[in-house]
Amino acid sequence: MTDVTPPNSPTGSGIVAGCFKDLAWIRVQGPGNNRNAPDLANFLGICAEQGVLRYVVDLEECSLMDSTFMGTLCSHTLKLSARGGRTDVINANERNRTALRKLGLHKLMALDAEQDTWARERLLVAENLSHPIRPVAMDREAKTEICLEAHEALVKANVDNLPLFKDVIQYLKMELGGEPPT
Repeated sequence: MTDVTPPNSPTGSGIVAGCFKDLAWIRVQGPGNNRNAPDLANFLGICAEQGVLRYVVDLEECSLMDSTFMGTLCSHTLKLSARGGRTDVINANERNRTALRKLGLHKLMALDAEQDTWARERLLVAENLSHPIRPVAMDREAKTEICLEAHEALVKANVDNLPLFKDVIQYLKMELGGEPPT
């Protein structure tokens, strides 16, 4: 397993992750939300730079996900799909499966409802995954940009999401210095 977390950073993002050869495994512990989405985005970016094309997002310990977190996964998956990669979501509770389906993300990511994929890897992960993703220091503008990209990705993935996130997207653009809507 390769530790891809930034050096000299504090721990505590609620996400434990690592790379196993060409596979990145991400375990969310607690809620997946706008607080740890930037840390997730940073980890996914590092993995993408290393050429990783297969990702498993383990939600066994994830109580819920907000739109920023799901949008960050969506944004990454859209980019990954263009390079021939894939994202699998495993161990999602009913609430998280419903949220992913409601936004149409089940069309982009494989949802393991039967919890029978990655059986061998699950054992390896249980024994070896112990590297928390460390929070990255980001200013407000960088966090806002990640949030905007996440919500735009949700709309790109499923145009039916536009009414849900149109106001959020407009607000975030204004926060970044864009023109107010007319």
